[in-house]
Amino acid sequence: MYFQIPEIPPFAALISSANYNYVYAALSILIWKICKKVLFEEINKILFIALHFILAMLFSALWLFIVYGLWYLAEGEIVFEIVKIKEIIGWQYSFGVLTYILIAGIFYTIIYYQNYKQKQIEETELKILTRDAELKALKLQMNPHFLFNSLNSINALVTRNPNLARKMISQLSELLRTSLESHEKLMIPLKEELDFVHTYLSIEQIRFEDKMIFNEEIDPDLMSKPFPAMLLQPLIENGVKHGIANSRNGGSIDLILKKTNNQIVGTVTNTNSANIYLKNDQNGLSFDNIRQRLDRMYGDKYQWEIDTSSTDVFKISFKLPITQK
Repeated sequence: MYFQIPEIPPFAALISSANYNYVYAALSILIWKICKKVLFEEINKILFIALHFILAMLFSALWLFIVYGLWYLAEGEIVFEIVKIKEIIGWQYSFGVLTYILIAGIFYTIIYYQNYKQKQIEETELKILTRDAELKALKLQMNPHFLFNSLNSINALVTRNPNLARKMISQLSELLRTSLESHEKLMIPLKEELDFVHTYLSIEQIRFEDKMIFNEEIDPDLMSKPFPAMLLQPLIENGVKHGIANSRNGGSIDLILKKTNNQIVGTVTNTNSANIYLKNDQNGLSFDNIRQRLDRMYGDKYQWEIDTSSTDVFKISFKLPITQK
């Protein structure tokens, strides 16, 4: 005699094959919310394990109750003829507990990764804010240094040539206006940096006249590229202060900027006593300031070299990566 299993209607078959997963998937939303609220690092570890073990048992019981409840509502008592509940309820309950633990573990992995990435983002943002604050502070140090030297130049002309002194004051005013407008900017187009240098040189040209010669060779492709603000002007200024100003016959300053392998390759050369130059400024504000700024902006991705092999020529070479901003 054969036992004939009653025919299961299509709707009942659909429930019987999928409701286990559908129901647990719905309950997983609650598991996710619990995992978000009960974080491993914010609770006692023993309490954490005990809490989730209790929740696993409760969720497994709730899961089976909903599953068989839905099935019973759909098909009635025939469910108990199709499924030997007493024979399978034990391993189904254990399976539900293990499923909770597995899902909670996956959720905690996701939460940990999200928190880790968020922490990385926050640390990166903090580093950027700290770096920018340091860079702005360093850049602002150059303004009084430059202003002091420019006022000295004007002072030297006040009694000797008042008209030229007034002209220098006018140009200095324009220079300071430009400096104040860009005091928050760490990177500016190279053209703006060169305009600033040219305005500064026009002031000093009044003071030194034909004793100061300035030559430049600039790659046109670099004009719109981002460049560290207030980098060239201090180098040129030191050439004027320690080179041309210390020489009875004056001297020349040469600026070369070229593009090579996605780098800005630059040299600033002036005729003066290299030994005097280093004695006066090696440990002074200008070079230390520039190196600190470049360290913070580029890390180890830039090059800086001072060449003192000649006693009457001072040369600074640098290579900066071309950035997009």
